[in-house]
Amino acid sequence: MTGRILFVELRRTAVVWFGVGLAFAAASLAVDGERWDGYWMAGVLAHYNTLELIWPLALAVGAWHGRREHASRMTELIATSARPGLARVAPRAVALVGCLAGGFTGGVLEVLALAVLTADHQPAGWVWPVLLGAASVAAAGLLGLGLGRLLPSRLTAPLLAVGALAAVVALQLLSNSGDNRALLLSPASLGPVDRYSTIDDRAVAGMMVWYVALAATGWALYAAATGRSRLLAVLPGVAGLLVALIVLPPVDEAAHPDLRATELVCADGTPRVCVSRVDASALPELVGPARRALALLARLPDPPTAVVQQVGPHGATISERRKTANFRLLIYGDGTIATGLPTLEAELLDGAGTVACGAALDDVEGWEPIQAARAAAGLWLAGRDAAPDEFWDPVQGMVEEALATLRSLPADEQLARVAALREAALNCRPDLYEVLTAT
Repeated sequence: MTGRILFVELRRTAVVWFGVGLAFAAASLAVDGERWDGYWMAGVLAHYNTLELIWPLALAVGAWHGRREHASRMTELIATSARPGLARVAPRAVALVGCLAGGFTGGVLEVLALAVLTADHQPAGWVWPVLLGAASVAAAGLLGLGLGRLLPSRLTAPLLAVGALAAVVALQLLSNSGDNRALLLSPASLGPVDRYSTIDDRAVAGMMVWYVALAATGWALYAAATGRSRLLAVLPGVAGLLVALIVLPPVDEAAHPDLRATELVCADGTPRVCVSRVDASALPELVGPARRALALLARLPDPPTAVVQQVGPHGATISERRKTANFRLLIYGDGTIATGLPTLEAELLDGAGTVACGAALDDVEGWEPIQAARAAAGLWLAGRDAAPDEFWDPVQGMVEEALATLRSLPADEQLARVAALREAALNCRPDLYEVLTAT
């Protein structure tokens, strides 16, 4: 009998379409034309991040579905049924939860298909964001069912959606201090996880406890027949919150590096050109420009002898910087390597083969002379006498002035200035322009 009721529920109600709509919404929200989705973990995380909007939507869908008896004016008639309350409401809850959780999980299939075809590394923990997301959506559906039956107003669903969205945003705005576990209670937060990391077991356990507790409270509210049982329905949620806060790690410990992902993969031959295993698909495009850049950098005293990708923030630094031309790898949505300069070779020569640093990220004025000095050193190594049009004012003018100053010096002094800039850049000094142009 229960199976038949479940079949009728799926056939006669909109729960299946809710699941299909959720799958399309999750897949659409996860799309970013500028992001390379060939990373297994990054693609799964992009899908998980859609919970910022999917979770309030699932809560509203549950609430709308929970007021169905009231909307059809059958509450009193159903209350007189001899069928036990749990047996009567279970098929409806199972149908809704199954369709919502299945819809969210189905929305990740495109991401996984692309990862299977293109990713060079399959992280062991990729499944946790998918399972946690499905559990989160299921909990939202059950909680919405309970609240919708408890408050069967037409305004309940939209108000719950707005309130849930506000709560998610509020949790995201909380301080990211190391002891702030509350941020991990947000359905859209896994902590500072990225494509080079995996989720800590304590974070998975704590979040799962929280979602199960929310689901239990929603189920208890939906099945409750008396005022006392409705009050008792809050207990699983409160208990789950307390347990989750005990189990959850601090936010900054919710993810840790995946050592397999950050392992170096190097091209055949010499000089050595290496990237992390996660980014191995970019290696063929990188080898030629990298070795040409190393040949130009060989003019410097104590030059770098290899090109090695710098991994961060969750991947450890994988090579000493002094003997390598380091760079941070970014891949466009079409799978090609992104560069801020006209060519990949110019990108590697920028700053005489060093990673840009020396000023705060939001310090625009502080970055201008640093960028100009780095660009001038790279252009000098490449034998260029003018800045490309890609630079903006006043950086382009500063690059031209730095190049003119360099070219006016004896050849030995020019080489010494560029070598001094490399040394200063390796130490993240902000005075690179003064090092290059001092009179």
